Amino acid sequence: MNKSEINFIELEKNLYRLVEAYKNCKKERDLLREEVTVLNGSLKSTRQEALGLKNENEQLKVANALLGDEEHRRLMKLRVNKLIKELDVCIAQVKNEKG
Repeated sequence: MNKSEINFIELEKNLYRLVEAYKNCKKERDLLREEVTVLNGSLKSTRQEALGLKNENEQLKVANALLGDEEHRRLMKLRVNKLIKELDVCIAQVKNEKG
């Protein structure tokens, strides 16, 4: 065999290895995409659960304030004041729209 034939055979071997490596990378990419999809779904459900727990916690704080719990009474007053301010803003906007 001459040198060019040997080089060609070596090039062919390297090409087969490169194609195999490409196929492996493609499979790994597909697996990682699936994993990302699963993890995104898990993250979404975890965020929804956290939001639900946060809302439940707020409701419990309000309930405790209504029951007379001193610790939460101040929070309840602040919340009521905030709601009143929001109502005032809404009323002002309605008046501006009519006027």
